[in-house]
Amino acid sequence: MKSISNLIHEYQSGNSQVSMEILKRMSPLLKKYASKLHCMEYEDAIQEMNLAILEALNYLKPDWTEEKYLFYLKNVIHHRYCALCKSILRRPQTEDLFPYSTTLAAPPAIDDSYYAVLAYIDSLPAESTGRKILSMYFLDDYSDTEIADILHVSRQYVNRIRRQLIQDYFSRS
Repeated sequence: MKSISNLIHEYQSGNSQVSMEILKRMSPLLKKYASKLHCMEYEDAIQEMNLAILEALNYLKPDWTEEKYLFYLKNVIHHRYCALCKSILRRPQTEDLFPYSTTLAAPPAIDDSYYAVLAYIDSLPAESTGRKILSMYFLDDYSDTEIADILHVSRQYVNRIRRQLIQDYFSRS
């Protein structure tokens, strides 16, 4: 059985057939993150994770060790998972079963998670840095770097405060 580093070297040398073997080897991690994505179908989540790995294969350096390859691919999957969760939290989910029907038109479904996040942000003190960070991040779609520039703080500080507040939100739920 070939190692991941050997498979990646083969892929980068032009053998695209080994990409399926790489995906098969990464499937336990893919399945873990896909099953945590409750906002989309399992198969769609698997496809998103597969695409993330296939896109990342072109950016891997040939002189890396096996551990570094695995660490990088794990981070790619984790970041795709976070990006998908963030994009879903930004907009309420609606489901229209009959988009072309005028007789069965119903009001769109409301995604409570969006309003729960808004309520959490509103529960923070009005002039607090945490409230500003979360509103810019979730509502205005600013990156950590952009928020840091606006608030005149470091990007690491923004990231730390955002993660602490999100962790606090989920521990309250």
